[in-house]
Amino acid sequence: MRRNALSTFIAALIPGVGYMYLGLYKKGLEALALFLLVKPVFSIVGLGAIGALLQFFIWIYAFVDTFKIASLMDSGREIYDDTFILGNFYSRDIYGNRKNIDSKYLINLLAILLILVGVFSIINKAFATNELYIMIKSFVKMYFIPVVMVLGGLYLLLQNKR
Repeated sequence: MRRNALSTFIAALIPGVGYMYLGLYKKGLEALALFLLVKPVFSIVGLGAIGALLQFFIWIYAFVDTFKIASLMDSGREIYDDTFILGNFYSRDIYGNRKNIDSKYLINLLAILLILVGVFSIINKAFATNELYIMIKSFVKMYFIPVVMVLGGLYLLLQNKR
C-alpha cells in the first residue's frame, strides 16, 4: 500500500510519530519516549547541552529511518514492529529468532552510560566557575553542530569520489 508522501513527511517531523503512522507502534513509542526524556534527564544533572545534542541525533535518525521504512513498505517488503533500541539486546537462536533479553550486555551498557553521565556531571559542577571552562563550553555550544555538518558534508563528498 502506497502512503501519502506529505503525511509521511509531517509525521516524521516528530520522532516516533512517523513510525506509528507506518504501523510500527512499539518502535514509535520507544523512539518518542526516548526523544522526550533525553533532555530533561540530562538537564537534571546539569548536562542539558549534551541532552539537546542527543535529541538532535535521535531526531535525524528517526526522520531518515521513517522514510527508509516507508520505501521498503511501498516496495512490498514486510517490516516487523521491532523496538527502537531494546530490540538490539535480545539474544538470538541459530535461526535468528529472538529468545530473551541479554541482560548482562544491557546492564554493562547501562553501567557505562551511568559512569559517563556521572563523570560529565562532576566535571560540569567542578569547573562551573572557571572562566576557561565557561569559554570552551560556550564555544562548543555555538560551533559544534556547524562543524559536524561541514565535516559530514566533506566526508560524503570524499566518499562519492571513490
